[in-house]
Amino acid sequence: MTGSIMIVDDEPLIRRGLRKLIETNDLGWRVAGEASNGQEALLQLEELKPNLILSDIRMPLMDGLELARHISERSCGTAVILLTGFRDFEYAQAAVRYGVKDFLLKPCPEEEICRVLRQACEQLRVKTEQRRVREDHALRSVLLRLPQPAGEPLQSMDWLNGRDFWLVSVETFLPQGKQYRAEDVELLQFAISNIAAELMSSRGSGGRWMTVEYGRFAFFLEPDSEDGAFFEHLLKTVQRLLGLPLKAMRLGPVKTEADAERLYVMHSAASPLLAASDSKYSRIDEAKVQALHAEITSLLLLGKHSEIGAILRQSFESRPEVPLAERKADALCLAAVIREVQRKELEKEAEPGDIASELEGLLGLSSTDAVNEWISERISSLERATAQWLEERKSGLIERAIRYLEQHYMEECSLAAVAAHVHLNPNYFSNLFKKQTGESFSGYLTRLRMEKAKLLLTNTDMKIIEIAEAVGYADSNYFATAFKQSAGCSPSEYRKQPRT
Repeated sequence: MTGSIMIVDDEPLIRRGLRKLIETNDLGWRVAGEASNGQEALLQLEELKPNLILSDIRMPLMDGLELARHISERSCGTAVILLTGFRDFEYAQAAVRYGVKDFLLKPCPEEEICRVLRQACEQLRVKTEQRRVREDHALRSVLLRLPQPAGEPLQSMDWLNGRDFWLVSVETFLPQGKQYRAEDVELLQFAISNIAAELMSSRGSGGRWMTVEYGRFAFFLEPDSEDGAFFEHLLKTVQRLLGLPLKAMRLGPVKTEADAERLYVMHSAASPLLAASDSKYSRIDEAKVQALHAEITSLLLLGKHSEIGAILRQSFESRPEVPLAERKADALCLAAVIREVQRKELEKEAEPGDIASELEGLLGLSSTDAVNEWISERISSLERATAQWLEERKSGLIERAIRYLEQHYMEECSLAAVAAHVHLNPNYFSNLFKKQTGESFSGYLTRLRMEKAKLLLTNTDMKIIEIAEAVGYADSNYFATAFKQSAGCSPSEYRKQPRT
């Protein structure tokens, strides 16, 4: 996901620098707008609705602390990170009660800004997923006329306004021609939900969906002329992959949760559920799948790749003595997590049919030991895929670093700055750079600058001091020394040499 950020600072140069930093680094943010003080920021807040504000503390008219107080009082969900000078730091502590997420102490290295913004992006992603789970739970309770979870505030359902309510139902989980058993129903329902999730993710226009109860799935879509074709595709896909007959019905537009409840209850009365005796099972906990996927995603984003296999093994080995049907449910949960990680984070192609293949393999297993082995193989496959992704990513990162050097060699170009540009720890980046190029970072940068200097010496009448500055050396004497070490002669002597 990509979050929206507003930059607030009274210095235009700083705003431009921060915008460039965010736009040229993969930090998970897009710049929604800028403001020169807190008053301007508040005027834009309602229209832009940024997820995050990055603000200086000391500004005219309204400072960053006062801005944070107003945002806190509005309870609009916008997070705040403050830029502060050392003398402001104690003053800034007061902002904690206004929900300020972090402080950046001026002057702040680029890599530190990148680190804080990546961390803020991860916090936003977790917060968004948790809110979505709570909203789904609340709406499910409304549709089924169940009490809201005790101790939780009533979730806002404003997002329902203007959506079309569609209901998809399973006509039977035990169709003729398929060897499904009653204990397989949980796995089948979970497979349907995975197919629906993948088709929804590729649908394009806005929409949300959720499992309501046994054999029923609710979709709330922004009205689109292609909605009918989407559900026809969903029904045909499930029939082709799983052999299960589904039906889809448009219940109508909704504005509030009361509208959704009325339409659902009306349909439920006219179309009762399949007999409960068809299956005795405890539904797979889809929230557990989402939570585990979020945990693996966090490890990837934070660079803790080596911990992924251990986390998964611990999660699925913590319940060794369970019935075969439950162990198969655990295994299908794992398959769903791995497929989501590969599709979203490792950028591997995934087809809805993949989950059907996984399900078919699981249904053929006749012992808990066989399922445990199946789980172990899937975890190992994810570890291999992650290692391959890392190798491909490393290669691309060094190429990006080299392109960055080509464009910025005339600037300071410190190892730390280039490492931050490609989102790597400086020490790790230094070792990786040498491993892939066969040359140290400093050696490569010096050679690049000397090559550019030779071109200028040969093809221009620029003064030595001007050439030194043009290739990134503020001190012309230091440049002359570095040039002589590289070329074996001084810049002046090199310029006099005859060219062949």
